[in-house]
Amino acid sequence: MYFPALVLAVENELDDAVLRRLLRESGRNFAIDRTILGRGFGMLKSNVPKCKAASKAFPHVVLTDLDRHVCPSALLTDWKATRLPKSMLLRIAVKEVEAWLLADREGIADFLKVPRVKVPANPETIADPKQALVNLARRSRSSRLAQEIVPAPGSSAPIGPMYNRHLSNFATTEWDVASARNNSVSLDRALNRFAHFMSAAH
Repeated sequence: MYFPALVLAVENELDDAVLRRLLRESGRNFAIDRTILGRGFGMLKSNVPKCKAASKAFPHVVLTDLDRHVCPSALLTDWKATRLPKSMLLRIAVKEVEAWLLADREGIADFLKVPRVKVPANPETIADPKQALVNLARRSRSSRLAQEIVPAPGSSAPIGPMYNRHLSNFATTEWDVASARNNSVSLDRALNRFAHFMSAAH
């Protein structure tokens, strides 16, 4: 079945890398037209009406974090996204995309050069997966990796200068998605939806 190339809408570069990797793993051979970077959830939320309208020409896939919302349903209600056209898909990472990366415990441990036992066993229950990942990087056997992922002492930034680049590389080339989905309900659900998005059965 032919359909136009997808437009992706995400919060940042890491989310873009994660979403592109998951679409490749879907087995659907999706083509991607472009990515809209929201630079945070606020702008992404405000763009939902535009994405709804534009999806009539180009199917849209939106990825965001659950963050402080109680549950995915609460976020969808808040974003006025409970009823979307069939040409638009919105998926929510519980509680952040970093939880999906942490769900590949062996892979992220090898990448960060830390013992696997230090990686949380249930990443979706962590209040702040991004902070958990940064804290893991602090323990890295690679001082260079730690310096580039962890914010400098005294910095107000939550992440280091090359955080997105390093984690995007991991998501693109080293992330074991099949292993991660077994340890993350929201990731498994997202992959199932991607597998049927814009299909004849959708």
